[in-house]
Amino acid sequence: MIILACLLLGLLLRVAAGRRLSDLGLVRLRGESALFALLIVQALLPLVRLSGTAARFGFAAWLATFPLLIGVTWVNRKQMGMVVLGVGLVLNFAVIAFNGGMPVFAEAVAGVSTATGAGAIPAGDFVHVLGTVGTRLPWLADVIPLPGPSWLRSVPSAGDLLLYVGVVGFLVGAERAMGEVHIKGK
Repeated sequence: MIILACLLLGLLLRVAAGRRLSDLGLVRLRGESALFALLIVQALLPLVRLSGTAARFGFAAWLATFPLLIGVTWVNRKQMGMVVLGVGLVLNFAVIAFNGGMPVFAEAVAGVSTATGAGAIPAGDFVHVLGTVGTRLPWLADVIPLPGPSWLRSVPSAGDLLLYVGVVGFLVGAERAMGEVHIKGK
């Protein structure tokens, strides 16, 4: 739900800055089709509950999207927000790759949850691992308790926060390429 709030905030700030929402339809990113496909894999694959070999394959496929997404942000780095998005992806990729999943610390989850058993990772969740004293790069893990209404409350990582800022920044400042001519009706 946080990403939806970021999308809405970015659109509202774009309008507040005097920029037209319709201009977003004119923005063309390099690797746009790949970006769309990769974002679908990034969002949907973790929703599938897998175990055993299927979970290892799913994790490898999900992890492989990170360098590709980082590449898309790099080739579009002149667009506002893309560098921030790229840095967020790099941070998340590093902590996930070093730990075999995104570490989630029970203490942080307990700080925003009233449910008993808070901090437990659901069976079949192949993208998260429980954070421990042996976690590598723990400051990049899901450790930031974000309070608020239930639809917003979560425990993001530093990389996630940069992703949120990058999405908002992109929506506020996205422009079509300089020198590109748009002819109405074409």
